[in-house]
Amino acid sequence: MKLVPRIVFLCCLLLSFGSVLAQKIVPPRPSQTKDTVRLVEILNADVFLFRTIDSATQLQILVGHVKIRQGTTLFDADSVIFNERSNFMEGFGNVHINDADSINIYSQYMRYEGTKKIAFFKNKVKLTDGNSVLFTDEMDYDMNGKIGTYRNGGRIESKQTTLTSKQGFYYADIKDIYFIGDVKMSDPEIALASDSLLYNTNNEVATFIAPTTIKTGNTISNVKSGYYDLKLKKAKFGGRSIIRDSASTIIADDMALDDKTGYGEAKGNVQYKDTVQGLLLFSNRVFFNKTKKNFLATEKPVMVIVQEKDSIYIAADTIYSGLMKDLERIKSGYISEFDTVKGTKMLKVDSVLTTNSTNTTKITDTVVLAKPVVPKTNITDSSAVLEKPIVATKNKKTLPTELKDTIQVVVKDSTATNKTELVLKRNKAATDSMRFITAFKNVRIFNDSLQAVADSMFYSGVDSIFQLYKKPIAWSKGSQITGDTIFVYTKNKKPSRLYVFENGLMIQNINEKNELYNQLKGRTINGYFIDGQLDFVKAKGTAESIYYAQDNDSAFVGMNRTSADMIDMFFANKEPKKVKFTSSVKGTTYPIRQLPQDQKKLPGFQWHETKRPKSKLELFL
Repeated sequence: MKLVPRIVFLCCLLLSFGSVLAQKIVPPRPSQTKDTVRLVEILNADVFLFRTIDSATQLQILVGHVKIRQGTTLFDADSVIFNERSNFMEGFGNVHINDADSINIYSQYMRYEGTKKIAFFKNKVKLTDGNSVLFTDEMDYDMNGKIGTYRNGGRIESKQTTLTSKQGFYYADIKDIYFIGDVKMSDPEIALASDSLLYNTNNEVATFIAPTTIKTGNTISNVKSGYYDLKLKKAKFGGRSIIRDSASTIIADDMALDDKTGYGEAKGNVQYKDTVQGLLLFSNRVFFNKTKKNFLATEKPVMVIVQEKDSIYIAADTIYSGLMKDLERIKSGYISEFDTVKGTKMLKVDSVLTTNSTNTTKITDTVVLAKPVVPKTNITDSSAVLEKPIVATKNKKTLPTELKDTIQVVVKDSTATNKTELVLKRNKAATDSMRFITAFKNVRIFNDSLQAVADSMFYSGVDSIFQLYKKPIAWSKGSQITGDTIFVYTKNKKPSRLYVFENGLMIQNINEKNELYNQLKGRTINGYFIDGQLDFVKAKGTAESIYYAQDNDSAFVGMNRTSADMIDMFFANKEPKKVKFTSSVKGTTYPIRQLPQDQKKLPGFQWHETKRPKSKLELFL
């Protein structure tokens, strides 16, 4: 009797009497060795049963420690029913599939179509590839394409990262998982939510293919495309992404950032907003550091100091801004925060100087909370802003513990009836967190009250002083002011005082057609504003003036050209109404019809109206 009929006979006999046949290894049927695609090799079973349902259906029933192999795939289960003709198999209890020693799948139930090499798993399904583990209740797995699919919710655990979604497609060969529907990812350092996401369990890279929200620390990012590398903590975003935290918001067409260092780069219509200090930045390219709260803007940057009315607009070739606590570190060197090439000098901060922010400074006429930057000049003007620091007082008292780390500034209050000095205190931590701004090359400033241009600029939110260097020019209504260096003091974000160091020259256009200009020249010039309007100007040090007198009908009657040690000019309704000369006065008055052409302009006269910013929109061009 041949082997097969004998096995069939024994199986039928066992079924008839209900006996149990134990076999350690069941040899394959002859038909199993003829087709390598359909080949299913039974390696082990405690019980082997054979039942014929009809002429087309013959079942092999394997019970106990079942082990089956098809090609490079091993099947384990508590029991298996196998239809050889249709190459169909069902597994029950502790099902385990090992696919080419790379993929392991576990479940309590399996249905397998051997011809198509497609398996369906149910109940406590788990798939692992060595890098991650997939948990779901139902899953299909294509042995040919090595693709696992779940449609009723699943969870992926990869090292410290957990991802969940309603649907998922797992590509075993390339270790990619495509998540669809209510995707959520959690990691010790990142949380993510999206409608669709592609994740690679090998390199731990999440690729965004739909609008995605990412939270890292106190930063929330809204992105539409790009990727995040969980291993390196680096990301690249596209599709007009937004990054915001408690202090700032940045929007750009494309962004790249490193969460380990805080460095990032934004390109394409960049918008940066400092929500705490009321600053806006527009640029085509910005390098930034989320940790240090600094940025370097290039490609047509425009900074806006925001206020309810009359915001201040600043444009330059390059704008850098950081926190005051970092100013000391870079004041006499080079800005290297964003320099990726060792030894490369990016931006030279020639004039950014400061002192210990805890110094106590006595000042007049303006409220500042840190010693402002002053060029090294031989200033002897008694009206200069700075006086000697207060070292000690007769009634010196120890500050309370909560105020020991403070900046103390003594301010003369000209409005106080008792002429007492007010003492302002600001916590050093608060001062350190305030922002400074530096601008380089082709600086242009626009404000309804005042406009200016210069080669470079420094501004501190602590003292609210705009420091303009290298051929600066400032305009206020019909007045133009030039000098080697110009400081513009602001109060409530409006100009309150203007101070010119060396070669100061103020020109006021009276009648441009006839070349009639009021002029005031001095080594130093101080100008004072009320509600944004020029109220009083003082020139000192070999001062000179040209002043056109007018009668009651505003007709010009003559020109007065005078020199003195000090000249004061007072304004009303934007026009000079009074001129005061002090010490060593020399002057000549010319009738209006007998003006010598060589006396109509002071040395250094230049009218720069063409350089004047006419509107805020002009700064964006």
